[in-house]
Amino acid sequence: MKKSDVDIKAIFRKLSFLKNNLALLVPIIIAVVSLLLFIPTSILGGKLRDTVQQKSVRTGQRIETLTRDVNEAVEAEANAGYITSLARDANEIKDRILNATRRELLKYDIFPDTNDSSSFLFEQFGQRYLAGVKALRAGMNAGEPPAVEEIQDALKSAPQSPYSVGGGMMDYAQPMMPGMAGRGPSLSTYGMTDMQRKIVDEICLGRARSMGVYANTADLAGCTYWDEWKFETRDAAYRDCWYWQLGYWVLEDVAATVRKMNEGASSVLDAPVKRVMGVAFTLKQLRGAMRRRMGRGRGFTRKGEGENPTYVIDDKTGLTKPCTGRLSNEQVDVLHFDVRVVVGAGDIMTFIDELCRAKEHTFKGYPYGNEPPQTFRHNQITVLESGIAPVDREGYQHSLYRYGDGAVVELDLICEYVFHKAAYESIQPQQVKDDLLGADDTGR
Repeated sequence: MKKSDVDIKAIFRKLSFLKNNLALLVPIIIAVVSLLLFIPTSILGGKLRDTVQQKSVRTGQRIETLTRDVNEAVEAEANAGYITSLARDANEIKDRILNATRRELLKYDIFPDTNDSSSFLFEQFGQRYLAGVKALRAGMNAGEPPAVEEIQDALKSAPQSPYSVGGGMMDYAQPMMPGMAGRGPSLSTYGMTDMQRKIVDEICLGRARSMGVYANTADLAGCTYWDEWKFETRDAAYRDCWYWQLGYWVLEDVAATVRKMNEGASSVLDAPVKRVMGVAFTLKQLRGAMRRRMGRGRGFTRKGEGENPTYVIDDKTGLTKPCTGRLSNEQVDVLHFDVRVVVGAGDIMTFIDELCRAKEHTFKGYPYGNEPPQTFRHNQITVLESGIAPVDREGYQHSLYRYGDGAVVELDLICEYVFHKAAYESIQPQQVKDDLLGADDTGR
């Protein structure tokens, strides 16, 4: 634009009206100034946003990402020990499960198999079983009541009852009840004088004061069996030895329970556990021990039923239908057993709790038992059924026993015992594995 083209005077003439309208001058000036300021502010604002986005926000995002990465790395490093401890705990739990089944054997050179085909090897196992039970009884300070013959000899010098037969002493021994083999006859006090009763009572009390618990060898499963054992076939002998090894482990736990319960007691008379009436693994043994569970439908005899402990593979092969639902499978082997004891009326739950409580055992390695001994713990027992019955102190099962002045009951428990296959599979006889495999194949 040329200088001569601008008419300054004309412009001032057009603006001269403001002289007469000064009130409009101030708003116009403010509007012009605002317009002049808005344009560079908008331009600068856009540039500022770009600058903040590039230099602040993005930098902040990078810092946040780096911080998160650093935190994750720090957390991973900090958690490494925790993760390692979890893995170690899982392995320890697995080892504890297996170690519960890894137990000391009565005879190490017999499992899983041997080329020795003579019967002597198996007879040795039987001898060690009997010796082991003898040691368990000694550990409980177990004894038996006086024999009837001993009492009869003492009564010969006492004044006779007028009911004596032919003017002499009557035979107080009662006939042995069916299934009571090994317990000996009982004694009836019928027709005795007060003096004779006192003599009998003192003899029985004296015997009770000399022991910690009553436990007859014949009532502990396997003793009569191995005492009368005869070699038939090699396969049958291996089955006998394996299953009775399992049975011996059960007896160990029952004995350990009695020892723990009776700690501190001076004799049977003040001990919580008064008597071990029986430990059995089959219905045949339970019937042989008399007093079978009335009304439980267990009075029949199964074909081919023996005395050996056996694995429970279905509802028909156990002593009862397991409330736990556990049967032998690919992971575990399950065994049922029955234990009957006379206990103080207030010690029932304590006995059950102690029976199922963890116990220590020693392990020297498989298959030879020549490794440094290790101490492990096991608690493989679950009570499936329980029964309580009053004690008839004058009845044939108790007349020669003295239990003290407190109330006592008969406690009858059916229990299951769980073994983990992986722990002893390397020594389990092939004959037993074949039996289990056959059972699976037939769907039993």
